[in-house]
Amino acid sequence: MIPKSPVRQKRGPVRDRRVWLERRAFELSKACPAEPANPCDCPLCELRPKPARERKAWISGLSDDELEYLASYHGCCYEEKLRRLES
Repeated sequence: MIPKSPVRQKRGPVRDRRVWLERRAFELSKACPAEPANPCDCPLCELRPKPARERKAWISGLSDDELEYLASYHGCCYEEKLRRLES
């Protein structure tokens, strides 16, 4: 008897983007990439102290638009903090 090959889930650009965004949001939920503190003006400030399982559950409940917002917000924030350091 020939064993069945594992079923592969088809992934398209939308699914791949969501996976990337969730991973990015999870990394951002660990710590601020621009400073050692947990800035209180960050949308992830209250999430960061929570355990990883709770952070993952919260992130997986976000819509695609909310995940896009977090990625965009943190990209802009990071750039702004770098600019301030260079000044």
